[in-house]
Amino acid sequence: MTVKEKIYEIVAKRMKVDVSAINDDTQLKKDLNADSIDIVEIIFELEELYTIDIDDSYAEQINTIGDAITVVEKIINDSQ
Repeated sequence: MTVKEKIYEIVAKRMKVDVSAINDDTQLKKDLNADSIDIVEIIFELEELYTIDIDDSYAEQINTIGDAITVVEKIINDSQ
């Protein structure tokens, strides 16, 4: 499963929406009504899954699902 597919799955499960209802441009707060706790828990799950650390400067950049994919892929690539 790709990073993108896994993030879609995590967000869909957390926000109780079907994976087909989201895309890279889906905004976590505006489109999915995610609050700050939802976003923190999504980030925490990604950190655990990929054994990475998403610091606050990166976390603040995550507004859309595409942003989350970009951040996670960058951290993974930078750590290799």
